[in-house]
Amino acid sequence: MIKKFTKRFLITVLLLLLTSCSLDSLAQIFNEQGELLISYSFQGHLAEMLNRSFQEFQQLNSGVQIVSQYWPQNQLKSQFIKQAKDGLGPSIIIDFAQEMPDLIKAEVISPIDEKNIDLSVYLSQTLTQIRYRTKIYGLPLGSQIQVLCYNQALLKPSQQTKDTSLIRPPTRLEELLEQAKKGYSVGMVSTFEDTFWGMGIFDAQWFNSQGLIMPVKLQNWAKWLQWLKKAENLPNFTLIGQRNLLHSAFADGKLVYYICNSTEIDDLKNELKDNLRIAPLPSELDRPATPLLYTRIIMLNHSSNPDEIRLALQLAEFWANPEQQIQGIVQSQAFVPITQNVAIDPDIFPIEATLIQQSKTAVAIPINAMEKIMPIFEQANILYKKALLGNITPEEAAFKLTQIAKAQMP
Repeated sequence: MIKKFTKRFLITVLLLLLTSCSLDSLAQIFNEQGELLISYSFQGHLAEMLNRSFQEFQQLNSGVQIVSQYWPQNQLKSQFIKQAKDGLGPSIIIDFAQEMPDLIKAEVISPIDEKNIDLSVYLSQTLTQIRYRTKIYGLPLGSQIQVLCYNQALLKPSQQTKDTSLIRPPTRLEELLEQAKKGYSVGMVSTFEDTFWGMGIFDAQWFNSQGLIMPVKLQNWAKWLQWLKKAENLPNFTLIGQRNLLHSAFADGKLVYYICNSTEIDDLKNELKDNLRIAPLPSELDRPATPLLYTRIIMLNHSSNPDEIRLALQLAEFWANPEQQIQGIVQSQAFVPITQNVAIDPDIFPIEATLIQQSKTAVAIPINAMEKIMPIFEQANILYKKALLGNITPEEAAFKLTQIAKAQMP
């Protein structure tokens, strides 16, 4: 009880200190007037967190009115395109970066003048997700990644060996297999995209510094496929394609370990309470896991007037300040910061600190090459399924993927 009170007290003090340090300086920067209509697909704590930030921005700018509009994720893009083509719709749409090319082709979003923004504050991975060809079409808001979720209540030393290593989450891939062999159940979503995090561990790097696929490295995918085939043959290791089934099994206490998305943490926390813990994904020696980084970005309606554009950029700058970034991850426990130099004390905020730690090794799909990369991903998923079913060998799958990538990329 005292520990929980202390943690809440420290959270309050931290946010108050951040607020007192930053609100005065922000108030000198922001003195805007106008209205913004913002559409998004956030629900639950994420929506609450975002709306609180709207309120704080409006407190700094008494002449600003922000109205939010919710659309389900599967309708967000289509509804925006439909309204924007008629010269209507929201001033801002917040959506995943991979939706950007379709919005550009539909001619419903406007490029952003780089002279009006400071890109140096953002993480390098997120910058690859806002540029299409030579222009910037959005600004990062928050990212999500995969981590290793585990149920602390189910971690107990072996009664036969008194092995205390079993009360700690595995840090290496082989340790994860060993725990499964000793009865500690593991759940992993079985698709190419959901298992992408293991590619980097086996040096199957996908992208170079220019965001282009490195076909030579894809041959190493065979080693990861071999590991996955070994894992799926263990009685306590579950590899299936339905994330909702694994989520429910973990929430019900039927799995000890689960490779989860950061967006699932809020719901899992409600079910498992303090027994929910997270750790970085297992790695090997100096080769860390490389989960995919998915970033939601802020994009501007092509019909937005100069005042709305200026106000939208001020709001994006406000979201990028350290206070908002820390509030976002603390309040949601899912929204990974997209700016540099965001520090979290792991003793006070262990989940949040782990998310930031894992994001440093994450891989972002470059939007500039999205149209060429996604067809390769689709073929990779087919090869992945065939390899795990035993229809082709891991080596054959890796060879075919390498040939597909060479043909697709210049």
